Amino acid sequence: MQTIYLDVLLVCQLYVHYILLRITAGMTHSRLRTGRCLLGAACGSLSTLMIFLPPLPTVLSVLCKLLCAVLLCALTFGWHDPRRLLWNSISLFGSSFALAGILLALSLCSGIRVVEANACWYLDVSLLHLVLFTIVAYLLLRTVQHLRDRSHAAEGGYRICIRYRSCTAQLEGLADTGNVLTDFFTGCPVIVCDRALLGAMLPADDTCPQGCRLLPYTTVSGSSLLPVFRPDEVVIRSERDGRTRCVDALIGAGTSPTQKAIFHPRLLES
Repeated sequence: MQTIYLDVLLVCQLYVHYILLRITAGMTHSRLRTGRCLLGAACGSLSTLMIFLPPLPTVLSVLCKLLCAVLLCALTFGWHDPRRLLWNSISLFGSSFALAGILLALSLCSGIRVVEANACWYLDVSLLHLVLFTIVAYLLLRTVQHLRDRSHAAEGGYRICIRYRSCTAQLEGLADTGNVLTDFFTGCPVIVCDRALLGAMLPADDTCPQGCRLLPYTTVSGSSLLPVFRPDEVVIRSERDGRTRCVDALIGAGTSPTQKAIFHPRLLES
């Protein structure tokens, strides 16, 4: 009989689910607060108690894991937007299985004991080994995401509608994989706009709006600080097919030689 230590199971799964939720937020560009992330990770850790149940059919186990993913995403990210909830759930479900496969492969190489039951995994590892394994898995997942972003071809023109308080700005958009600027605190991507195009959204005296902060960034011409702020709403509309997407992004008020709002194409997948 294989021995499973409850404290090791819960602590390790709390850590793993926290990382998975962070990865999901990064993949779908969803706003994620630390408190909600910890709450979701705790519930995800408790869901792994399924490992103590009698063996379930494989299909039922997978369906239970999928249902847990949906509930975790609803609890962590909210359930008001069904499309975003579906995308978050699929991303969390896929990341969970990808991470499990990577950890299993690493455990086979190192000889660490692994227990699998009802689509739940238990690794009898020290916290140090778990951290190292998760870092490797995280880097591999991020590499896959980076390669996918580079191969993603965003064609056609875009219109970006930015709403901030009582002001609204309509800008021509440009999907550019070179814009990888991300806010350190929220993990949200930054749409770089020419300050002059934002109009009355910004003060006339070149100061920043309330709630604005400075974000370091680097270009081929050097490094500087970019004023960024969170708008009330950002909607990207494709002029090719007319589809619209409400995205979670910050606005950077800088200078754009193309006179367009520059965003990363992966925002179109959120």
